Amino acid sequence: KKFSINLLTNVVLLLAGIILIIFHGVPSIMLWGCRVMGAMFMLPAVIYLVMVAVRHADARTSADYMGVLPAVGGLCFGLVMILKPDTVAGILQLLMAVLLVGLGLFHIIYLLLSRNSWNVKGWYYLCPVVVALCGVLSLMVPSLRANVSTVVLITGICLLLFNFTSLQEYLAERRVRRELTRPAVELGAPA
Repeated sequence: KKFSINLLTNVVLLLAGIILIIFHGVPSIMLWGCRVMGAMFMLPAVIYLVMVAVRHADARTSADYMGVLPAVGGLCFGLVMILKPDTVAGILQLLMAVLLVGLGLFHIIYLLLSRNSWNVKGWYYLCPVVVALCGVLSLMVPSLRANVSTVVLITGICLLLFNFTSLQEYLAERRVRRELTRPAVELGAPA
């Protein structure tokens, strides 16, 4: 069966949204988020470095050696995020806001490009506009940015809205595919 990276992305973002909503009131949520992201940077870096190290010297290619520098960089960045999460937490909060703007704009553009072929309704745009607007507000309003708990809660809710929009798009695509594959007799064509 074909693996869907889109499904995996949606599941990860759904879980992240649920976790952020549940733990938004925990004062150290951003610090824990930094530590988790640090581990996510370190794990592939360590795996890559070990794979290159255990490979016989004759089997190593120039691409293997070129990948060592980014892997060491990812390892160092991951270590900083784990050991000094307070230095990265503010940046993470800004990155969450930028992520919301990007996710909202992605769906707005995707829906605009698909509006004719899917018969997209106007309310399909509601969630992506809210997501993008929340990201912009998180970037532009200093009092909102200062309240980490609120930003985390908004981000969690927006990740759920992102998933809802992805589900709407999937169902619309599926409906169109089903209509295109229906035999001509079902569509009312003369026999």
